[in-house]
Amino acid sequence: MEKVRTVITQDAEVDDQNSLRHFLFYANEVELLGIVQTSSKFHWIGVPGAVRTEQPDGGDFEWEEQAPFDRPYRWPGTEWMYKVVDDYAKDYPNLCRHAKGYPDPEHLRSLVKVGNIGYEGETEHSTEGSDLIRDCILDDDDRKLYIQIWGGTNTVARALMDIQQEYEGTEGWEALHEKITHKVVLTACGEQDGTYRSYIAEEWPQIPFIKTLQMQSYAYAWFCMPEGESRDTLRAAFMKSEILRKESALAGGYCTWLDGTYYEGEAPESQFGSNPNIATEWFGARFGFTPPEQYDFLSEGDSPTYFALFDWGFRTLEDFSYGGMAGRYQRKDDAFNSKGEQLNLWDVCKDVYLDRDGNESLQESMWNYVADIQRDFAARVAWAAGDAPEVCEHAPGLMIREGLDVSAPAGTTLTLHADVTDPDHTGVELSWRIYKEAGSACAENAAPDASEDAVKITVPADAKSGDRIHVIAKAQAGGHHRLVHYQQIIITVTE
Repeated sequence: MEKVRTVITQDAEVDDQNSLRHFLFYANEVELLGIVQTSSKFHWIGVPGAVRTEQPDGGDFEWEEQAPFDRPYRWPGTEWMYKVVDDYAKDYPNLCRHAKGYPDPEHLRSLVKVGNIGYEGETEHSTEGSDLIRDCILDDDDRKLYIQIWGGTNTVARALMDIQQEYEGTEGWEALHEKITHKVVLTACGEQDGTYRSYIAEEWPQIPFIKTLQMQSYAYAWFCMPEGESRDTLRAAFMKSEILRKESALAGGYCTWLDGTYYEGEAPESQFGSNPNIATEWFGARFGFTPPEQYDFLSEGDSPTYFALFDWGFRTLEDFSYGGMAGRYQRKDDAFNSKGEQLNLWDVCKDVYLDRDGNESLQESMWNYVADIQRDFAARVAWAAGDAPEVCEHAPGLMIREGLDVSAPAGTTLTLHADVTDPDHTGVELSWRIYKEAGSACAENAAPDASEDAVKITVPADAKSGDRIHVIAKAQAGGHHRLVHYQQIIITVTE
């Protein structure tokens, strides 16, 4: 299987730092082309003489204050990126014992670049970071290029500006523009500066912009979500026993609530690790919830930008409306640029979540998978920590004999068979469900009848040609981490 190609852009916020540490445990899963620091409306280094004028349009977050552009604002520096890579290098030998494809630490270090960090939305000059992104966009590899946006889009915008300035008006510009539009996908933790709206949406309206913003599922506001396994794996007890293991250098630098960490450059109201009053201030004033405990999960608000890129068995990258570990998305019909061109802009959807008491509610669509993500994360921390091979765990394998695309007429019953592999010999439990939210209306009435390794699906008699029913098969190992792998089968109704 070809690896997904990706570039990370980030603004160095504490949850970006956590997201990078988490990502590197999975660096074997993708072809990483760059780690680029950029700015955002929350973090910049400042440019002497720069003057802030009016606020740019767009954005998903409230403005904290009108900070001037001529001085640093919540600026953590850039050396932290190299420290994270140094920690990866310490864990690298242990990680390689369990999976092939982890990049050599020196190669990884060569991918770390500083982009446009002057101030929010700064695109004044080309930078090492924007040049790297430009080169990736223009290379001869026809695979999709997934650029993760953890901060502002300004460094990506600068790269596209350089391409436009060099090639616009030349023979072949239209073909190049179309090629880039089909190659680049932006998976973004919202809009953290105005450059998507002011430039990318204007000049590159059909580049997909997937807002993977799930701030209650895997970010600072997770306390708002219902009880259940997902919340359990974000609490201090799980974090201390499974994630915050000092035997792993990457995990040892991971930040949690009130853990004593001081974040370089941050204001007191953003010192989540060391300000003793911050938990009460945030959760009393902002959310009205019980304050978090020491070592509770803090945030990885940017990580949904890459969860969709890993092979969990979902088909998200075929169509973000299919859903998966990073949630389910829908294209906005009412998003246009100033020229009246429709944008390829996607927002997160809600799915049904079943809490511990059996109550159903609509929640951010990633919330159903947070426990799976956290347990898998814990298993990789165990790899890096050097646990004995006989106690380390690996996800089961799952294949569907009939394939992942099946056709059937309305009113018929078909059978799907699953084959599982159990690398750790812990036993694997197989389950099936209809993913109603991802399918057509007929999926509401599709009837699954599951046995141990097979399921019978009755296609509703009133289903129309072209309707789709999404079937999710889940293989869950029986070890300590109960690791999972999925397969997503799409049944298309025929005449």
